[in-house]
Amino acid sequence: MWYFITASTVRHAHYLTTPEHLRSWREAFFTTVAELDALLCAWVLLPNHYHILVRPRHGRDIGRFIQYLHGRSSRQINLLDKAQGRQIWCSYWDICIRSEVDFWSRFNYIHYNPIKHGYVQDPQDWEFSSYRFHLQEEGREWLAKCLQGYPEIDLTNEDKF
Repeated sequence: MWYFITASTVRHAHYLTTPEHLRSWREAFFTTVAELDALLCAWVLLPNHYHILVRPRHGRDIGRFIQYLHGRSSRQINLLDKAQGRQIWCSYWDICIRSEVDFWSRFNYIHYNPIKHGYVQDPQDWEFSSYRFHLQEEGREWLAKCLQGYPEIDLTNEDKF
């Protein structure tokens, strides 16, 4: 089963403020995906939260996935900031994807999240997301058709970052 996972930093603090912070999280993320043999479809990282669309080998691996990711990324970010032991991640929530519409709408939500939060005007301008991968692999036309066919969902009540 595919899962949409969102996590936020403690008090929504912007702990991931530099390219080094963001790259540290990305490295921890890809290491965790590989180590747990998960399938990855989409991801985005912003200064105080992330969204991912992932399919772990087993549904019970969600907790372990989060534990590994948050532990690894916290250690790296805290090393950069010389703040060992500081808690970075506050909480997460996951939703099991139950339909094709839900899957692709969340796929688009993930990629357009940097626009929603005012970081860029085009998703290809945000380095810390899977949008560029899909642009290279599938092309702009495919992404546009995907967005047209499955508009991004409104998670206003769930995404207050």
